Amino acid sequence: MKKISTMLPMLLMCAMTQLLAQDSSYHNYLYDSRTAYFKQLPTAKKPVIFFGDSITQWGDWSEFLGKANILNRGIAGDNTNGLLARVDEVIRHRPARLFILVGTNDINKQMPAASIVATYRRILAAVQTQSPATRIYVQSVFPINNQLIGRQYYSGTNEQIKALNSGICQMAADLNVAFINIYDALLDDSGQLDAKYTYDGLHLSGEGYLKWVSVLKRITN
Repeated sequence: MKKISTMLPMLLMCAMTQLLAQDSSYHNYLYDSRTAYFKQLPTAKKPVIFFGDSITQWGDWSEFLGKANILNRGIAGDNTNGLLARVDEVIRHRPARLFILVGTNDINKQMPAASIVATYRRILAAVQTQSPATRIYVQSVFPINNQLIGRQYYSGTNEQIKALNSGICQMAADLNVAFINIYDALLDDSGQLDAKYTYDGLHLSGEGYLKWVSVLKRITN
């Protein structure tokens, strides 16, 4: 018993250290400047908002969907901790629809799927509490192409992405939020991100964005 009692503080210390390690830094010049910029913009009236990282930021959503009242709240390099820190700026608009895509950069930071999903839950809980009329769409993390991707800047794998998507899908079901599986729509026959949908194995080409939008239109119209 004495041995167990002395081990418990050590185990708790290790657990706390792991949790702290999982809270990766999201602050950089782009994040801080875009966040400050967003805060200066007027509040929109029940817009559609796309919320996420670079894959979201580089999409011309109003052009894709033919609607003017769309706000792009993507920031390149962002992760779940970054989205959580700036979710209030999104909530202030009381969006009619909110499309979230995040997790790619968390994986690159070697954050465990359970930790990513736990932070994701906090994002959704904030929206559901403060803007209950908002219809939330949680989108799967996209696949990568192992042959095209530059391993010097991205270390994640499709196996990690699929595991995370499984957790995100379950979270969405638990919170009664729509889950949209974009992952499968972007695959080639070998289970990789189709080369025609990407230019670097990670980010989407124009054709990739059009494929993504076609899935959204089919599910949300």
